[in-house]
Amino acid sequence: MQYAVMNKRNQCGFTLIELMTTLLVAGVVLGIGVPTFNQFIATNQMVSGVNDLTSSLHLARTEAVKRRANVTICPSANPFADPPACDNTGSFADGWIIFVDCTVAAPPAGTCGAPNYAVADRTDILNAHGPMIDDLANNFSTFSTNPNVTPGYITYSPTGFTRTIPVLGAVQPISDFQLCDHRGNQNVGANIAAGRWIRISPTGRPQIFREVGEIQSAQNPLNGC
Repeated sequence: MQYAVMNKRNQCGFTLIELMTTLLVAGVVLGIGVPTFNQFIATNQMVSGVNDLTSSLHLARTEAVKRRANVTICPSANPFADPPACDNTGSFADGWIIFVDCTVAAPPAGTCGAPNYAVADRTDILNAHGPMIDDLANNFSTFSTNPNVTPGYITYSPTGFTRTIPVLGAVQPISDFQLCDHRGNQNVGANIAAGRWIRISPTGRPQIFREVGEIQSAQNPLNGC
């Protein structure tokens, strides 16, 4: 009768100490890596949200000049409806629309006239954007020097400038957008803030502020994140 002889030198495995050491190292790596990865995702979402909004502002301004007509961008709770409507009690966080805004036929058919801040026809819609992601939408705020509209429509004239508001006389409105997320006023490195402040000057150009000192400065009417 033959018996199998086990060769101890060929047996492989982990000791309890080796296994515990491996788990400890893995825990440390995950503890460092997961927060960094979450920060990366949040920053990308912030940049994407800011780019979407500023791209829409640039589009509205460009179309106003190209069409020689008023072009309005306004918050809308139903941006993809047929036709959609502005929501003067809503927020850009809910979505927005860009449309040709004339009380009479737009050029070249006629003279555009003053804006009436309402969509007359689906064909007037130039672009529509859905709601922001929850983290941005829940921390979004706006300010406008237009005292009659909150959060405010932004209307570009055929010159590319924002239109004057009658109650302000010859003064053109300044509009501010502040995009924040769960990180608040956190400095994410190199004095760059987690949030962003966008200011639309009377010339119509949007300017993005990224630094912590800028966003929390007294010049920001929204007082930072």
